[in-house]
Amino acid sequence: MNLRSFLEALTVGGRTALTSSAVGLMGILGYSVLTEEKVIYLPMALMTVAILSVLLGSFRGGMAAGAAGWLHGGAVAAFYLLFVILVRMTLFPDVDFNMASLAFTFSVLLAGCAGGVIGINLKFMRRQRIRRYLRKS
Repeated sequence: MNLRSFLEALTVGGRTALTSSAVGLMGILGYSVLTEEKVIYLPMALMTVAILSVLLGSFRGGMAAGAAGWLHGGAVAAFYLLFVILVRMTLFPDVDFNMASLAFTFSVLLAGCAGGVIGINLKFMRRQRIRRYLRKS
């Protein structure tokens, strides 16, 4: 692992995670505005969007990296968590850290590591499939 691959995985994965998170939040906002039922359990929806965003971002980061998918995916998750914490501290300075925040942190880190590993393995499988195809012809 070198610094260039680490930064490439972090930028590609972080950009994907933040973009997909923004799209998911716009979807939640659109759903809550367009439905007549004004009841939506917001914390669970936000946690789901965050976990799926990190999973997708770390998946892309793992594909951009050459090895150590768990490390690159964890770095994308840590970058995402740092961004979320900075936004949370800026907008809501009185909110403290509790057990739900700890569960959110661990689930995002776990999703990041899993997404990085899946991204590396799918990149390897795609390379193997191309090699097998070239050998047959």
